[in-house]
Amino acid sequence: MDLDKIDRTIITTFVSDARTSFRKIARELDVSPDTISNHFEKLKKEGVIIGSTVVLNPKKIGYMAIVRFKFKVKPTFSSEILSTIIKIPSNIVAIKLMGEFDIIALGVVKDFNHLFTLRNKFVKMPNIEKVESSVWVKTISLKPEYFII
Repeated sequence: MDLDKIDRTIITTFVSDARTSFRKIARELDVSPDTISNHFEKLKKEGVIIGSTVVLNPKKIGYMAIVRFKFKVKPTFSSEILSTIIKIPSNIVAIKLMGEFDIIALGVVKDFNHLFTLRNKFVKMPNIEKVESSVWVKTISLKPEYFII
């Protein structure tokens, strides 16, 4: 899909602040709010924009840390495992990979007990051969352009 100036402005504006009004963008581009609305709907229909989100500070809502899990799974089971992992509460995102590990997931944990419980749940899942985890020690900033939930 070819993106024009209006499309690019909508995207960059919403990546920065998804609550920006169509009216404000229209004023900046000297077009009508309906023009912005139509372009936005076209971007959604074409799958360029797939959603919007609020980015939360995990520590402010009771989570101690963000955790990365890497999974090595038995051949042919990665799609099934991926579907199961993403449904487990505390997981934010899970993605299939090519390389040493087959799946990576990011999750949030309230404390070390929560981390061990979550990790043990993964270890006991059939068709998972190996699980590695690491804890993010400090998060400077979570930005929506990098972290879409």
